[in-house]
Amino acid sequence: MNDPAGRARNPRGQGERLRTALMDAARELLLELGDQDKLSVRGVTARAGVSPNALYLHFSGKEELLTAVMIASYQELRAFLRAGVPAEADPIDQLRAFGQAYLDFATQRPGIYRVLFMTKVREGVPIPARDGASGEDEGVDTFNDLLAIVTRCLPDDADAFTQAAYFWAGLHGFVALHQVIPAFPWPDGTDYVQRMIDVHIG
Repeated sequence: MNDPAGRARNPRGQGERLRTALMDAARELLLELGDQDKLSVRGVTARAGVSPNALYLHFSGKEELLTAVMIASYQELRAFLRAGVPAEADPIDQLRAFGQAYLDFATQRPGIYRVLFMTKVREGVPIPARDGASGEDEGVDTFNDLLAIVTRCLPDDADAFTQAAYFWAGLHGFVALHQVIPAFPWPDGTDYVQRMIDVHIG
């Protein structure tokens, strides 16, 4: 059956498969290009095996596609981290669990991790800020989850934002080096997380 504009409707489920294929193609190209600005509609649609016009059935353009890819990736990361942190544990144990879950995610889903943290981010993307609001961006909220745990671990007058940034940077450094130099005799991940807590939280 045709719609009023005369376009043939996709069979049930076909449109969602195309949207998923476009997002998967965008992720693959981001890994190869290493820069969100270098991604193109033609590159994505060619990788997905469809015409450039097919992208506009689901996205207004490259920016909306990139936003959808990043939101979906952050949602997956955030859900993984939250599942790994016991809600009733004391703050230090929660931070230890968060750190371990972060390393586990990078190990189990390295492609998504690299898309999130190893590709150059385009201008205008929201980033965490001191006293920044939650509920507006999935990436910012992922950091805010960490910040909330770190805040509970520190005295009231401590600079929790900076300590959370140090902790995140320490985790990312471990992950990034581990991925590019896997043969190096890296310390055990659990021991590393504890060292980060000792150094940055005390």
